[in-house]
Amino acid sequence: MYASVNSAAATQRWQWQRAALSFLALSAAVPLEVLEERDQQGAYRFTRGRHKYYGIGSLVIFFAIFSGYGMGHMLATMSTISAWGAVLAGVIWAIFQWCLERQMLISIRADAIWWKKLFGLSWRGLLALLSASTMVYPFFVESNRAEIDVKVGEMARTRMIDNVQSAQLAVGLPALRNDATRVEGAIKQVDLLLASEPPDLAAYRQKARACWQAFAKTDFSLQRQLRPLLAQKNSNIPDALLEAKIDALNQKLSAAKAPCQAADGVVINKLLEWKQQKNAEKKILLNEQKQVQSHISEAKQKEMALSESQEKKITLAAQSGFAADFAAVADLVRNDANRRFQLIWWLTWFFAIEMVAILVKFTSTTDVDLKFNSMEMATQEQIAEQLQTQQEQIATKRLQASMQAKGEQALWLADDGQMALARVRLEQELEMQLHQQLRAMDVELRLNVEALKLHLLQLEAIQQLKNASSILNAGSVDPRIENMVQETIKRILDSLSGLQASTVKV
Repeated sequence: MYASVNSAAATQRWQWQRAALSFLALSAAVPLEVLEERDQQGAYRFTRGRHKYYGIGSLVIFFAIFSGYGMGHMLATMSTISAWGAVLAGVIWAIFQWCLERQMLISIRADAIWWKKLFGLSWRGLLALLSASTMVYPFFVESNRAEIDVKVGEMARTRMIDNVQSAQLAVGLPALRNDATRVEGAIKQVDLLLASEPPDLAAYRQKARACWQAFAKTDFSLQRQLRPLLAQKNSNIPDALLEAKIDALNQKLSAAKAPCQAADGVVINKLLEWKQQKNAEKKILLNEQKQVQSHISEAKQKEMALSESQEKKITLAAQSGFAADFAAVADLVRNDANRRFQLIWWLTWFFAIEMVAILVKFTSTTDVDLKFNSMEMATQEQIAEQLQTQQEQIATKRLQASMQAKGEQALWLADDGQMALARVRLEQELEMQLHQQLRAMDVELRLNVEALKLHLLQLEAIQQLKNASSILNAGSVDPRIENMVQETIKRILDSLSGLQASTVKV
């Protein structure tokens, strides 16, 4: 019982080992039977090649796993892809990478000339670099996650600031604010002008002052003349002449005072006109300021709407995952020497291990490679021999066809026109026979037509006789007439069949 259990366990273990070796051999693009071939003593026939290609298969599987992980990680950072979708995409990418590595290994020949090897290394190296980039990216992102998050935040904040500025420019808010500043400055200037005087008022004041100075002298002279007269008037002695003198002096005083009062009125009117003008200007500016403020409030509302809508998009972009991380990684690598060195170091390392399998296949020639090369050369020689045989068979068939054509051509040339003459004679004889048959058929057809006409006339006459007999015999018909009708109809049918036969022959 224990022996059977051990045997079953050993069989299962051998099956798993066989499946693993088969997958390694398939990854290395080598048949498992070749790698596991043994000699008569039970030793492996191809020892170095066996270890080489099992190692290459392991590297291919390793590259496929890491490439699938890198692609799945990149897609998992996208907000629009679920976890299962990222896993499925990673598995598909790993299978693609496995097929790509396997195809590159199949296309390598270690015995090729140097320029073919150099060309093969160049394009395979480019593919290896792209594969290494896919594998490096997730490790670089995870190792710098804190710095990348900070950089994403800074980029989002910068975009929001630019968004506010661009939204203000879009609605024309800076221009409106400049207009508001201009109007406010104009209002302040008008206020200053209201607090001051018109520029030509000084001249009018100077004129009024000079007038009042001149009036002061006249007033002093007239008052000196007027005081004694007033004193006499106050003595209660009515005197008409005195009153007249006093009135005359008062009139002179008023007449002297009137120009100065007029000059003061001009000054007051000028100042009043100045105030009214500036108040009107201030009122216009205040209305303009009110309109500008209303435009500014409307522009602010539009600016807030634009800014908020764009801010939501910026926030979503900052949370989008792959795009934000990729932009942050690019900014870090471009501006941070340490991160750039880290990325180059990671990329160099993965590129180096990616190129190991290719370089090993290119540079080392083992017993398995020699076997494959010999088998390939033998196959090429066999195909070349088959191709040569087929070409010879085709050439032989062409030669036979050419000889047959030349023989037929010689036969036609030896005939010297006799067969053509015989053919012409035969055609003439056939044509004559045809004309004779047509003439005979024409005669027969005419006879049949005449017989048919005659029978139709007989049938018409019999029909008339039948009608007359039926009238004479009160509806009954003579049996002899019926027999004549039947015989005539039979002859007509015979004539029609003969006519139809003649027509078919024609």
